[in-house]
Amino acid sequence: MTHEFTRRAFLGLGAAALGSGVLAACGGGSPRPRSSGSGSVPRAGGEIVYLNAMVNPGYQQQQIGSWHALQYWALFTEYLFYINEKSELLPHLATGFTADSDFTKFTIGIRKGVTFSNGEVLDAAAVAKNLDLFGLGDTTRAIPRVANLPQGYQRAVPVGDYEVEVSLKDPFPAFIRHLAGSSTTAILAPATIDLPLAEQSDLSNTHATGPWTVASWTPSKEVILKRREDYAWPRPDAQHTGPAHLEKITVQQLTEDELRVGALESGQAHIIHYPQPSAEAGLAKKGFTVIDAFGPGSVWGLHIRITAPHVDDLRVRQALTRAVDRQQIVDTLYPPNWKVAQGPLNRATPWGVDLSEKFSYDPDLANRLLDEAGWTGRDKHGYRTRDGETLELLEYPSVFITTSKSDLTLIAQQWQQVGVKLTLENVDYDNYNTVTAPNLTPPVPLYEIHWGAAYPTFLWRWWDTGQENQFDAPPGGRMDQLLTQITGARTDQEAYALAAELQEFVIDNAYFIPVHEFPQNFAAAGNLEGIGYDGYPRIQLYDAWLDA
Repeated sequence: MTHEFTRRAFLGLGAAALGSGVLAACGGGSPRPRSSGSGSVPRAGGEIVYLNAMVNPGYQQQQIGSWHALQYWALFTEYLFYINEKSELLPHLATGFTADSDFTKFTIGIRKGVTFSNGEVLDAAAVAKNLDLFGLGDTTRAIPRVANLPQGYQRAVPVGDYEVEVSLKDPFPAFIRHLAGSSTTAILAPATIDLPLAEQSDLSNTHATGPWTVASWTPSKEVILKRREDYAWPRPDAQHTGPAHLEKITVQQLTEDELRVGALESGQAHIIHYPQPSAEAGLAKKGFTVIDAFGPGSVWGLHIRITAPHVDDLRVRQALTRAVDRQQIVDTLYPPNWKVAQGPLNRATPWGVDLSEKFSYDPDLANRLLDEAGWTGRDKHGYRTRDGETLELLEYPSVFITTSKSDLTLIAQQWQQVGVKLTLENVDYDNYNTVTAPNLTPPVPLYEIHWGAAYPTFLWRWWDTGQENQFDAPPGGRMDQLLTQITGARTDQEAYALAAELQEFVIDNAYFIPVHEFPQNFAAAGNLEGIGYDGYPRIQLYDAWLDA
């Protein structure tokens, strides 16, 4: 099976806004009317400030793992393949690929004429070295493998100067899609990935192929990117060729949401990640560009660890999901284009299924289910009890999701109405992943999440009991069977049908409480033109320019 791609023209962000994203725009940097509608054209030059809620302390690629860092990481790194906002698979540093009939061997063509920022040439040997680190990791340097890639990855071997052959132990038809849809598979210079872990974590040692390079950085504070003047290999959907328009991007950490918004309004910043959703309408009215990019998959909700005390009872899990008033949460906290969840996957997901009738708000049903489960007593605060024990669940608000506490506070209030106590316990960034990990003893009952799922096989990474096992489910059940079948599916039609059955299984068994769709949202000065995003979704600034 051969997949060769040719360069093609695409519509820009305006078209994307009609698909998986929403664009509200007007205004200026220290706000003034946009000039693009009056015939402005891109111009080279200019420096911008990009404010992020978090800037990483270190950058070994496989250990980055947050939406905050991955947005600006993708400004100076690039991938073999990527997925656009229409969920189409396209090449970037690759030219195409072939797969054998068993889908255990893939031959990837490499784009010629590309160099890393340290002068090394992108060729088959460099790509093979990257792929082996992705697929195998390196235990001698404590570098983990990329979890989204199949565990049966064996090796990558150069075939000539510009082709690489990848061998897998077991069939995995979606292998190329996983290279495209994984955030930690950017191709880095051999000089970078040969370094020890600590030196790879030093961003000054990161040599990539992107349109900007790292000029300097301060851990947990700032990353300064400078334009690469010899850049000449943009994505197929780029609106121009050659170097980026913007000369310099300064990424800075500003944790407080309201301060990022204030910096944008005062003209101290040109673009911010994660503005408060409640501020979006006001920013748009004042003339700022607001982008809500709803990439495939992303639904905010609660994974239930089904072996944890109390939630090991299906009736309790079903009661919890029926006791969530999703429309109230969206109406209270979010702008109109943010929607309640239709299921585990959002409406931008081509293979997502509308299962909303199976978990719609029904407090009367929630109360009946809890009564049937034996939680018929009440303590002095009105919480349900059984055999002297209170129906109480613990949740750690996410350190990565800026809207976490607001969502969880409302859910706690709604669950209180049916007698369930939700206790929120704060934890710092360094310890969050440890205390919320699956398979703990005793297990944490709830884990909030939103994730990208560019293809059905991405659910395997999160839900399979041999992978993340975010539900703490016992191995060998129907869910594992479906996930195994999905990873072996040879056509989209087959994968989509199996994924539909899987989504229904997860909802019927109340493994997941979907709440609302969750975009990657940005706000920008109106005179920062040409902003785009891909299907991950990651912000794209290669075509962006400052309209004077």
